[in-house]
Amino acid sequence: MGTKTITKYVSDMDEQEIAAGQAYQLTIRHPDGSTQQLDISAQNYKGLKLEGLGKMVKKRGRKPGSGIAKVASGTTGTRRRRSRSANGDAKPAAS
Repeated sequence: MGTKTITKYVSDMDEQEIAAGQAYQLTIRHPDGSTQQLDISAQNYKGLKLEGLGKMVKKRGRKPGSGIAKVASGTTGTRRRRSRSANGDAKPAAS
């Protein structure tokens, strides 16, 4: 027997169900260091008049799985190896 997980968003402001893809998540950091996350509807977001306030933070970092694709394709990073002389020592830098 299999299981199925259903995610349903409910607005924290008016407790109405929010359609999939229409939920806004607000993260609030309090002065004492604690954080609070609110799920609100698009209608409530516009009612708060938060649009355009503050600054938008771009997503950072690698997308999940991007490192695995490189390994599977056989490509490595862009690092170059130092050239070595015939006896195995690194060549001295030219002056």
